[in-house]
Amino acid sequence: MFKTDGAACIGLDPELFFPTNQMSPRIEKILKKTCLSCPIFDDCLDYALNVNVKGYWAGTIDSTRNQMRDLFGIKPVRIDQEYKDLVDIPTPEAIHKRESRKALKEAG
Repeated sequence: MFKTDGAACIGLDPELFFPTNQMSPRIEKILKKTCLSCPIFDDCLDYALNVNVKGYWAGTIDSTRNQMRDLFGIKPVRIDQEYKDLVDIPTPEAIHKRESRKALKEAG
């Protein structure tokens, strides 16, 4: 497991990194800029390649990581529960954003 202390994405809504539909080019550009300036970029990419995570990690999407794994002969493992418990703790900002989006959807 790697430490996320100091990550550039801390404070961003986690749902940006795990879209339910195709990610918009605008959001992907913002995330890529965030990731490429991140002090833990190398650790994040290493983790994303070696653990079977979904979503946007270290400036990559699932298909890009699969290509990289094939190229480097990496067999990813399932996510470890210790890390999953860490990332499943939503920030107050993320909770507020989710509730706002839910209310907007329900309002039609």
